[in-house]
Amino acid sequence: MNDKITKILKITAYAGIIAASVFSIVKGLKEKHKHDKKEKMLLIAKQLNTDIRNTERKTSPRYHEKNQEKYDELWGDESACN
Repeated sequence: MNDKITKILKITAYAGIIAASVFSIVKGLKEKHKHDKKEKMLLIAKQLNTDIRNTERKTSPRYHEKNQEKYDELWGDESACN
């Protein structure tokens, strides 16, 4: 009778250890997934910020002046054609 109780307690202890390990692994995977999502969101935010800065730069008067100078160098002034 004592051996049966000991076996039952050992099986229960092993099952508890295995269950705790499984729960720990699942929790770790959830945390990793959450961290990965956060990293992706930060990457997207950085890319959006860069896109906004580039758009602002490309719409600035200075940018247009530079492009007009390049165009004039390549094709000449329109007044030269008349």
